[in-house]
Amino acid sequence: MWHWPGMNRWRGWLRGWLVLLLLGGSPAGAGGEDPYPEFVADYDVRVNGIKVGSATFRLSHLERDEYLYRSEASKAGLGRLLGSDKATESSRWRLADGRVQVLEYQAHNADGDDDDNAHLLFDWDSLEVENRGAGEHWRIAMPAGTLDQMVMQLAMLFDLRDGKTEFRYPVATRGRIKEYRFERTGEEITELPFGDYRTVRLQRTDDQRDQSWVWSAPELEYFPVRFVKQKQSGLKTEILLRRLEFNPVANKPEQ
Repeated sequence: MWHWPGMNRWRGWLRGWLVLLLLGGSPAGAGGEDPYPEFVADYDVRVNGIKVGSATFRLSHLERDEYLYRSEASKAGLGRLLGSDKATESSRWRLADGRVQVLEYQAHNADGDDDDNAHLLFDWDSLEVENRGAGEHWRIAMPAGTLDQMVMQLAMLFDLRDGKTEFRYPVATRGRIKEYRFERTGEEITELPFGDYRTVRLQRTDDQRDQSWVWSAPELEYFPVRFVKQKQSGLKTEILLRRLEFNPVANKPEQ
């Protein structure tokens, strides 16, 4: 999610920022006791203004007060030249003391490397995270609050609503714990396919090479509505919400 790979790492473009774009209403009103309502959301992905793919994200409520957040990315047009047509990710999590606590993370990409095919299990009793996916298996200690690469935006969502302006998150990736840092840098009007919204802008501050931003709309419960990454090479990637459906009838999770 917050690791920024090259174009041959298609799944990497779609991580993290594309979480929980709720189009109107509040999570409590739409989902009762749930922290968020179930949903299906579709996004378009453009590189230097050219559409190269799309992504569908689903949030499902499982048993035992657990939740499954799942994404499927598909290429379009020139994007099909970049390798495997589809890539998937899923994160199973729960709330613990009002904070996101990840339990299991899985990724699959036929053309990806080991990180694109990881399977992480989080043991909160021993404070260890283990990779049972492709490549070398590993098991490392993790600090409290460690996240995977999909649910970090959830943690940021809570922190934004609490009024924070600086953010630090430990994330388990590639056999180590990496800290990602962000800060709130301003406000502006963001044009979306369904209207214009006042948004707050956040910027990643721990990347010394490239620049990354996310825009979140306060009137949409501070959920992110746009993501942009500008690489030193001049390559610009933009991800924007196209469609959202709350509490869809057919939203059965695939684990």
